[in-house]
Amino acid sequence: MRRTILNYLVVGLLMAFFSCNAFTAFAESVSMGILPRPLHCDVSSTEYIPLDRVVLSGANAEAQSWAVRHLKSWYGKFAPEVELAAKDVTRMGDEEYELIVDADGVKISARTLQGVRYALYSLRQMVIARTGTKEVAGWIAPKATIKDSPKVSFRGVHICWFRETEPWEVERLIRLAAYYKMNYAVIESWGTFRSSVAPWFGWKDGTMTKKEIKRLKAIADDLGITLIPQINVFGHATQARGAAGKHATLDVNPKYQPLFEPLMGWNWCLSNPETRKLLQELIKERYEAFGCPPYFHIGCDEAHLPSCPECASKPYSQLFLEHIKAMNETISSLGARTMMWHDMLIERGDSRWSGFVVNGSKETATGFLQFPRDIIICDWYYDGVKPSYPTYDYFQEQGFSVLACPWNNADGIKAQSRYAYEVGTMGVLGTLWHHYFGHSLAKIYYALSNSMWNPETDVNINIDHYNLQRVHHHLRQIGWDMKLKNPRHAGTYYDEIPPEPFLNN
Repeated sequence: MRRTILNYLVVGLLMAFFSCNAFTAFAESVSMGILPRPLHCDVSSTEYIPLDRVVLSGANAEAQSWAVRHLKSWYGKFAPEVELAAKDVTRMGDEEYELIVDADGVKISARTLQGVRYALYSLRQMVIARTGTKEVAGWIAPKATIKDSPKVSFRGVHICWFRETEPWEVERLIRLAAYYKMNYAVIESWGTFRSSVAPWFGWKDGTMTKKEIKRLKAIADDLGITLIPQINVFGHATQARGAAGKHATLDVNPKYQPLFEPLMGWNWCLSNPETRKLLQELIKERYEAFGCPPYFHIGCDEAHLPSCPECASKPYSQLFLEHIKAMNETISSLGARTMMWHDMLIERGDSRWSGFVVNGSKETATGFLQFPRDIIICDWYYDGVKPSYPTYDYFQEQGFSVLACPWNNADGIKAQSRYAYEVGTMGVLGTLWHHYFGHSLAKIYYALSNSMWNPETDVNINIDHYNLQRVHHHLRQIGWDMKLKNPRHAGTYYDEIPPEPFLNN
């Protein structure tokens, strides 16, 4: 009898232990499922509150209108009522928010519209449909207290608009960046911009029209993302992938050869005054098309040494300096700051940069030292963890603002973001390149969102199966927002069956 009772007690304790651990794990999974992970988050594992009422404290009528509109879009006829309440939030930061879900409903405190946006993005990632019915009959959210704000001010993603890219793909990436609380997106045109200044410039079937940019800008503005245009004014003048051997202009318009270096047309010809004139006109056109943003990216990575006799006959450091200064002067006159890649600004063979990305010559590295200091250096490195990233220090010591620019290595994203934060850089600009779909897309966004928001995070940013499913869910929500009708456009992969090596289920 005693043994039986003892067995029951042991079983009961074990059940309680594992149940407690299960609840704890579940609560942790909810908090971890919020991307980026909040700085302070306490989520219940058992208590859920009907999503009937949202109270905004400290917000204004604009924030209330935004909340009403988006909650209606997300939850339809079951959207909660939104009320305003007075509260002193003057000490809160521009992007800070507090989110409390309790018996009184949802309470959000924020000083700005951006703070309200971020609170509601977090809320949406927690909310689930009421169970027990065939169709949605309401929504519930776990009891929670979240206090959150970013530690990095510039949190951006670099998006390429290739010839084959459709506008909905770009929209999808912009929406996901906003949902994960990034605030900037650089849009690089690979010959796809339909120019009025130079209709012959780029692919005739390019889908980046001014009308489409206006539409995407309106979406980005509404979601809290600033779009930044990019034109390559040095290398990559082909506006096509190097491996393809194509040139968006010269393949069909050979008469414009004098604007480009003879070797493949890869570089713009810096000694031709018509080159500078054209690029300045294109910058102005693109800047206006994007609604006059605070930044403009001019590329300048992976250029070749001059093959033009005129360029080769002149002091190339001075030619390079004059060219970049002219581009910067144009951008400054428009009221924006210039952004550019870093790799041509440091010299190959310089032992200081061993193991990092270096494509410059002595001439470009010398000319760079006389650049205007309002230029922002976008320092890209795509591999894993390094003890330090000395190029960040070097450019800052020279008086420049720096953005850390990782790619698809999760550990590298975390390490670079942390080092950039420690040495006081401007922020982080993650790059996507061709990763519009697939496992790498999820990995990049997951790692970037957590590392940008809080570079000191202890979260393992190498995406696992659970967090991959979270990204799937978020992409589905974005698909609902976009009102996608083609299921191929939703999810992590474009096609239903992903390519190898991800056929593991």
